[in-house]
Amino acid sequence: MKNQLFTLGLSLLFAFACTSKEEEILQKPLSEQSFEFEIYDSLVVDYLGNLYLADISKDGSTFLLVDHLTDSIFVTGASGEILHKFNKQGDGPGLYQQTRLGPPTFLNETEIIVPAFRGFYLYSLTGEPTRTFLPEFQPGFSMINQFKTNIVIHEGKIFFPWEGRIADEFGFDGKKFQVETKRVEILDLNDGKFTPALPFPKESKFNTNEKTYLNVNYSTGLASKGDTLFVSFRNEPVLYGYHISNLDSLVSIRKIPFPEFIEKEPKDAETFGSYEMRDIYTGSMNQVIPIDKNQFIVNYARGLTNEEYDLITSETKGDNSKFYEEMLKKNIFGWVVFDGKAVSSLVKKHKYLGNIDKYISNAEIWFSPDYSEVEKDYVVIYKTRLISR
Repeated sequence: MKNQLFTLGLSLLFAFACTSKEEEILQKPLSEQSFEFEIYDSLVVDYLGNLYLADISKDGSTFLLVDHLTDSIFVTGASGEILHKFNKQGDGPGLYQQTRLGPPTFLNETEIIVPAFRGFYLYSLTGEPTRTFLPEFQPGFSMINQFKTNIVIHEGKIFFPWEGRIADEFGFDGKKFQVETKRVEILDLNDGKFTPALPFPKESKFNTNEKTYLNVNYSTGLASKGDTLFVSFRNEPVLYGYHISNLDSLVSIRKIPFPEFIEKEPKDAETFGSYEMRDIYTGSMNQVIPIDKNQFIVNYARGLTNEEYDLITSETKGDNSKFYEEMLKKNIFGWVVFDGKAVSSLVKKHKYLGNIDKYISNAEIWFSPDYSEVEKDYVVIYKTRLISR
């Protein structure tokens, strides 16, 4: 009994310490804080290859991982033991074609959902197909990031930023497209119907029929907290908030005051047409993680001006490694804390840490490794916490 009381005491002490730290982050001005992702635990998987964390079950007992090279999905226990492994990419019943559009995600305790090229594919934890949902139109995409979770699941509905519904009439970009497009498709799991929602907000620079923007630069990001859906567009440093049951009306607009954020100019043409690589190296909202009502962790990149891009290209003379090295000196990127008004300096992290793959709380943030820095004959998924020094 004494041991049980001692263990309980330690647990309560740890919980109090974590809560105190989170309250400190929320209450103290960002300008007075220096943040860091501190490693304190890990998940070790006996696998020779590059695995990335996709999701964790609500009870914390089951982990989903994916090998992006082979597109194999792994289900492990909390100790890292591999419970199931399967690959569902291919042609035929129950298989998804071409590519995933993001990591697999737990839909519930017994099913996972894979957003793929043609629709949503659902599987049991052993890899058996359970359900498939395909929209009545051919989906399209301005940008694909297989590493980024961009799916929101809420009360029997799935929100995902598919494009393509109006492609036959308006294409995938242009002045007319920008005022007609809906940025989100909502799947009702009860009846299997897809419904378009969420035009560009009237406050967004992309809601215009006077100029044309490159469609990659308004690639849409989704995140949620409680009953609020947060929406961002790649080359606009603004976070839009909607009540998840009413995507026709904005409830909040938060402009993010990054030190620098390069916004590329639109064109006067009806459609953007051909583009150059320098059009891609723009300021970008890469990922937004809500951590409280007015607190967010945001991953962003400063971008390059056209002049900076041209100068680096000229000086590196086609040497991609040198271009990347010089680009990193200008194109600052990383994670910051945003409190709705101000942003912190870049959050420090160990060189072994890659990207955030799962946020549970400020005391439990999971990173897959940066495989350019880590070479092991097993996989380590890092458990960190956000601390203020």
